[in-house]
Amino acid sequence: MKIILTGASGLIGNQLCNQLKQKGFDVDFLKRHHYNNTTNQKDWSSRKNIFWSNPEILENADAVVHLAGANVANRWTKSIKAEIINSRREGTRALIDACSKCQNPPKHIISASGIGIYPEGTGQVMTEVSEHGEGFLATVCKVWENEILNNTLQGTSVSCLRTGIVLSNRSKIIGITKLQFQFFGMVGTVGSPENRWSWIHINDLCSMYIALIEGKMSPGIYNAVAPNPCTQKDFALAYEKFAPLRNHNNTFPAPLFWRIPCKINQIIRSFGISMRPNLPAPLIKLAWGERSVIALTNQNVSAVKTIDTGFCYQYPTIESALENLHNNPNS
Repeated sequence: MKIILTGASGLIGNQLCNQLKQKGFDVDFLKRHHYNNTTNQKDWSSRKNIFWSNPEILENADAVVHLAGANVANRWTKSIKAEIINSRREGTRALIDACSKCQNPPKHIISASGIGIYPEGTGQVMTEVSEHGEGFLATVCKVWENEILNNTLQGTSVSCLRTGIVLSNRSKIIGITKLQFQFFGMVGTVGSPENRWSWIHINDLCSMYIALIEGKMSPGIYNAVAPNPCTQKDFALAYEKFAPLRNHNNTFPAPLFWRIPCKINQIIRSFGISMRPNLPAPLIKLAWGERSVIALTNQNVSAVKTIDTGFCYQYPTIESALENLHNNPNS
């Protein structure tokens, strides 16, 4: 099968590309124009190209996985917010336009989206038919999905994966957590320790894309989250529990920067201390402003629709996911 990826250099795209190649797929990459002055098709708000330099590769593709979009974790200035929106709106329009010009357009377009489309802190379980939120992240997701769902091509199926917090040793959330553990021997929380995190292990996320590509899941909108959301506190304690595994296969003793925090954590646990440092929400809001919604996320998102397709998660619990990441620090 011929698979085309946009945004292949990102965290998800890189891992998905590796898994597709391991399964024997023919993988190619839709690329942006190399230089802004080579075309008049660009996002003038950011002066960055969001149009494709090699659209001919879309011909006869079995599936296109559309991951390209400006990083939402960047500081939300007015210009960066415009770039985040436009990279998805105009880039997706350009993709649909390129596909429409193919004699044999791609059979399936699978676009990324995010659970940021749902409202925060409602206490309700969010399904694919739940109401949408009103903040900036919700707007980004709605723009992205609308460009895919409202500009469909005859004979081309479309799907969207609303992705939760992606757990990988290369993701920012794990990187920040690792630093906390190295410095303090424990992992703190932000806002409320009881804030609900809807997450997914990167291998399960890639498997979901592949299941859509292979037709094992019908085209549609799915929540790309694990079936067991966790609280921030659950995440922190699970990370600490499996942290010693990170060096247990090494032939040499673990370096001091890892042995010392593990020993500190062992002492903390031996005294039955479960409380952890917490950074209050007002401080985060003061420092991050509107973008603080990323750090203070609190959503309980359902995976029932995905499970009902027969999809099998490798890492359904936060414990199994973090155990795997500690056992495989290069993953």
